[in-house]
Amino acid sequence: MSAIEVLLAIAGVSVTALVVAGMILLTPRGQVPVHADGDDPQGSQPSAAPASRSVPMAREAVRRRSQLS
Repeated sequence: MSAIEVLLAIAGVSVTALVVAGMILLTPRGQVPVHADGDDPQGSQPSAAPASRSVPMAREAVRRRSQLS
């Protein structure tokens, strides 16, 4: 092994150790809440933004057509 290979090996080991230490230090301690507003098992509103109903539901569209006829 040449001197450059030894230096690269040492640099690789040190960078790997620094990355692992950084991952350990950045990991939050304690429990982080996943659902802020409670459990939503259906996943109907994945974000906190209000749900918009720009496209009518199929039943509403059929009902509107029957009322127009």
